[in-house]
Amino acid sequence: SPMMSLTPMEIWTLRAGTRAAKGHTIVAGLGLGHQLMDVANKKSVTKVTLVEKSKDLVDWIMPQLYDVRLGKPFLPKNKSIEVVVGDAYEEIPKMEADVALMDIFPGYGGNREDCEGLMRKAKGVKRWWIWGSQSMGGSLWD
Repeated sequence: SPMMSLTPMEIWTLRAGTRAAKGHTIVAGLGLGHQLMDVANKKSVTKVTLVEKSKDLVDWIMPQLYDVRLGKPFLPKNKSIEVVVGDAYEEIPKMEADVALMDIFPGYGGNREDCEGLMRKAKGVKRWWIWGSQSMGGSLWD
């Protein structure tokens, strides 16, 4: 089964998280870059920190998101986008952010317990959106 896709349903499930992004936003899970692009291009977002476990995925996708051969780049050049290669469960507790968007799960649902443990450890994150939790669009927890 695919680890990531850009089907309309997949994109739709990211909308609630993207809408919640503001200030300094952590995007955990690069996927094919769709949520990162949408979040980075929001005016209400001042900084983005991407946390991705796979260095190979980062090395493959990130240069394409800045590529101008298709017109303008998918990521803005004027916004700070920090890339942290590592496990979100280890890296996010070290960070401070206004919002963390979590999309690091192999399937939809069944991730609430793991995320609640992470939220207890990551005191520097104000709000959370967790892909696949509770409602079709994810959930925000304060």
